[in-house]
Amino acid sequence: MTTQVAIVGAGYAGLAAASRLARRTRGRDVRIQLINAGPDFVERIRLHQVAAGTGTAARPLAGLLSGTGVGVRVGTVEAIDLAAGTLRMSDGGPVGYDTLVYAVGSQTRTDAVPGVAEHAYRLDGPVTERLAAALRRATGTVVVCGGGLTGIEAASEIAEAYPRLAVTLATRGRIAPTVSDRTRRHLAGGLRRLGVQVRENTPVAAVEPGAVTLAGGDTLPADVAVWCGSFVAPALAADAGLPTDAAGRIPVDPTMRVPGHPEVYAIGDAAAIDMPWGVPRMSCQAGLPTGLYAADAVAARLAGRDPKPYRYRFMDLCISLGRKDGVVQVVRPDDRATGLLMAGRSGAVGKEAVCRAAAWAAGSGALSTGMLYPLARSPRPAPVAAAADSPATLPS
Repeated sequence: MTTQVAIVGAGYAGLAAASRLARRTRGRDVRIQLINAGPDFVERIRLHQVAAGTGTAARPLAGLLSGTGVGVRVGTVEAIDLAAGTLRMSDGGPVGYDTLVYAVGSQTRTDAVPGVAEHAYRLDGPVTERLAAALRRATGTVVVCGGGLTGIEAASEIAEAYPRLAVTLATRGRIAPTVSDRTRRHLAGGLRRLGVQVRENTPVAAVEPGAVTLAGGDTLPADVAVWCGSFVAPALAADAGLPTDAAGRIPVDPTMRVPGHPEVYAIGDAAAIDMPWGVPRMSCQAGLPTGLYAADAVAARLAGRDPKPYRYRFMDLCISLGRKDGVVQVVRPDDRATGLLMAGRSGAVGKEAVCRAAAWAAGSGALSTGMLYPLARSPRPAPVAAAADSPATLPS
């Protein structure tokens, strides 16, 4: 009997799970279907380049998964029926599953500050193109709200690509609060060299047409306002009755399964998995290995084996400052900064290498989590001889 595996979401984690599971189940009676709202895998860590017109991020899923046997369905999952084991699609009938891999990712939260949803642009998948169009038209001021990694990269990329624009970065605290002092000094210097005005300890109270209002009452003119706040997972899981945390993530067990629903795995930004030092932050670096691991865990259980618990450590933090400058900050396993870093042009080269490696790993599924991160662990299912006419190797 064919085992139906549905993977919802084709970001770094979802694509990695699909490509990896196809490798691990070759020769087995397994049908893998990857469901995504659009036809492309979008390299989220390049969206600041898309906004500034300095790079692309979309890669067709059909090409990435060609020859793997993974079926790609373009559509939106509107609801999950856990009792029936089906997904209700926006474009037609239900999709059934025996195993569900929930990889819906995250999006920028827009409900914490008035006016953000209506008047600010975001670096969220396809909507980034609207920001790119607005920047091409703009002639005056840009205000980037948020001093984390996304905000720093967006402000830098925009300032370098559009020197005619006056770019301000407004943040409620310090820029990049988790990095070392040495790294922060380099980031501040890079922003300054690009002409970005940095307003630290400046919370945003509201976003209005043509302006950003600060908590102290000051107003910053903004032909374009870019919101780079915190992330939240979609409400799909909560709407289905699954437990979620404050950020919309599903708490999972040490093998990525949802407690009470052994047929459901949650990965990437949509999952909250406890490590000895806490829950990893939403990021490509933390999310991609969960996709590789979940594929191995599913394959192991199909082979009658119990997977080893997932383990993970952070290694670095990569930040670009336009195309010619950047920082690779070495971090401890729990994501705390060390004094080691690579900065300047070498930092930019390092960041680009990480972007390319992440896309390759997601699309190929060829790396183990242990190769990506030394303390990560993947279960190893028993090898199975390939069969040319297996459903797992045929287009679906």
